[in-house]
Amino acid sequence: MHHWKIYISLLLLSLFTRLQAQDCVYPVIFLHGWTGSELSWEPVYTDPDFISVWGNLTDVFQAVVNATDETHIWGADQVEGTNDDDVLVQFVNEDNNLQPGCVYAINFQNFWNEDPNNAQLIVHGCDSPGLFESDSNESAILKQGYALRECIKKVLAANPGKDRVILVTHSMGGLEAREYLQRRVPETPSGTPRWWVYPNQTGGHRVAKLVTMATPHRGSNTLGNISPAKEPEPQPVQKDGLPDLASEAVRDLRYSYGCGFLNLFDCPGVYLFGGDENDFSSLPYPFWNEDVDCDGDETSPNVIGINIDGTIQGFSEIWHGTYDNPDIPLPTDLRYTYVTSDIIGDTGDGVVALSRQWLYDGSQPAPSDGTAHRLTDTLLTDVFHTSVNDDPDLVARSMDEGDYPLFEWTIEPDKLYFGMVQVRATQAPEAPYTDDPDWYSVTMPASLSNDVDLELTPNPNLAGRLDFYLNTPGDYDDMSTQGDYYLTFTSGSNTQTLTIPQTQLIAGQTYYFRIIHQNVGYTDWKDAYTFILRTASPMPLDWLAFDVKADEKNLHFNWTVANEINLAHYELQASPNGTNFQTLLVKESSGAASGEEVSYSATLARTAQNIGPYFRIMALDFDGSHSFSPTRYLPESMPLRITAYGPNPVSNETFYLSLSTQQTTPINMRLWNSLGQLVFQNTFQLWPSSAQTIQIEFTQLPAGLYMLELLQGDARELLKIVRR
Repeated sequence: MHHWKIYISLLLLSLFTRLQAQDCVYPVIFLHGWTGSELSWEPVYTDPDFISVWGNLTDVFQAVVNATDETHIWGADQVEGTNDDDVLVQFVNEDNNLQPGCVYAINFQNFWNEDPNNAQLIVHGCDSPGLFESDSNESAILKQGYALRECIKKVLAANPGKDRVILVTHSMGGLEAREYLQRRVPETPSGTPRWWVYPNQTGGHRVAKLVTMATPHRGSNTLGNISPAKEPEPQPVQKDGLPDLASEAVRDLRYSYGCGFLNLFDCPGVYLFGGDENDFSSLPYPFWNEDVDCDGDETSPNVIGINIDGTIQGFSEIWHGTYDNPDIPLPTDLRYTYVTSDIIGDTGDGVVALSRQWLYDGSQPAPSDGTAHRLTDTLLTDVFHTSVNDDPDLVARSMDEGDYPLFEWTIEPDKLYFGMVQVRATQAPEAPYTDDPDWYSVTMPASLSNDVDLELTPNPNLAGRLDFYLNTPGDYDDMSTQGDYYLTFTSGSNTQTLTIPQTQLIAGQTYYFRIIHQNVGYTDWKDAYTFILRTASPMPLDWLAFDVKADEKNLHFNWTVANEINLAHYELQASPNGTNFQTLLVKESSGAASGEEVSYSATLARTAQNIGPYFRIMALDFDGSHSFSPTRYLPESMPLRITAYGPNPVSNETFYLSLSTQQTTPINMRLWNSLGQLVFQNTFQLWPSSAQTIQIEFTQLPAGLYMLELLQGDARELLKIVRR
């Protein structure tokens, strides 16, 4: 048993998690590169300014992308979804059912216990299925594309109502995203996308924007990662102690090889530019396998590369092709941003040549809609390859919302969102690039009986304009177009309201609006703007009384109303923070006549799912309008709650856990490792009616994923903790 130090105090801990009043339009997923992990993005998702806008890292999608010594992606049985697959995404101790939120990361730096009957994930495990095999995070890009599909599915499942994601990638992660977007069956422009979440739907990839940072889009022949690791390698260090130059990743990242008799000839990098796997037979150093298309046959010919054959463009060599392969093209219904880097003393970032960090046709970024830098733009920095993704300002700038109606972001009515102002690419076709136009669309409810209010709380430092359009704008309407309804605001403005008469709107129809901020600076993204389109009309309902009480086992609710006209039902709602509410139960209305007073009551058992401590009643009319009761605060409703924790991941610092409880029953705390082994347990008692902090020392524990379990009577709280 490891030695532990546990301190229980009455200190109030500052919240590590941000309780957001507003929501993101789309969640972001961070993708790491070769030899990396989700920790590659830690400088961004732990940055206080980033957290103040987006909130903390919500969850991590865990996968083992080289689980077996089979080269077929689906393993020996060649059936997707079985435990002999080379890509595993579900384990006894990790089902990847993610929490709802706005910030996610994917992690391939894992291994497993190699027991298909009891598959256990070993997070940050640095091992491989055999001596002559690649580690998971250095595996084939084709397999990564499949794993990314599973990640996007889980993120969307965790966030009902959000239909797209933002992909922000570093290095090889950008090629992982391209594999997801491009691969088709058959590999022709009319083929069915192989990896998309919805392969038979237009836009079935469900990606709103792809950002690539220092990605070797056209390959890199650098002999490995020439910089030290950015974060300490977990112990015990195995093959990940040094980058594996025989890995599948290196095989796929190279744009050319020495091959043929005595390696006197050059052959193209088969994954990037296509070619014949047979040409691998005499490479100067052997790769662990030569099955680029992961079909179980290392000699199968004619791999379709994701880039165009350069000879088609008139170059002397295949590997000089500069844009995506038109046989499996990148889709043009999402925005692309290539972040490139050029350091002093190198024609690139020290690992990837500048000309190979982006796709282009001539001098125009590709894919293109015919106007340079509109569908695809580029941003330039000047830091080393492994540091390009360290800068929150640069990452935030790259995540710009759509500048034109074709790239609008879709919102729901009656929901508060945030947006960021960003300095656009300096070569943006519509100047000035310091003005930021963000386009959104919204579909009106099926029933609409009142005027609609579009409320905007702009960036406090900037002036700008809000436009609402009654007719669908053109795909590329620019900032000079004026909405049918509009307003301008000055720097320092408070909430602005644009009212659109109900008589001008059609229920069920989609409308567009645009938010412009002017003279944007590079750090103005830190002050998010918020907006909501309100469609619900005020109701005549009068709230006369509402109270909440708790006893040892139950919560009791009582409310009285008058003027209950055309009311459908009541929804009893609870919230941990007074902002984000969920419905606990539905109570049908009595159908009383106008003016009558009506009283209602409801009782719920106290569970971890309805702990509040904030409660309210929503009255819903048949026309979709609604009214809220006053919100009541009842701290004694909380049997047990984790109110704050961090840092997570934790290394050698102290881990803090802040708890609230209204019971004097002892709390049993247990910690399990990724193999399901109990590594620590302790029982203690806390004082009710106050936030209390536990300090936990992880210094004696090895790296990996841990599950912390807290039990107090019938209440149970679980928390995933990563020790790095």
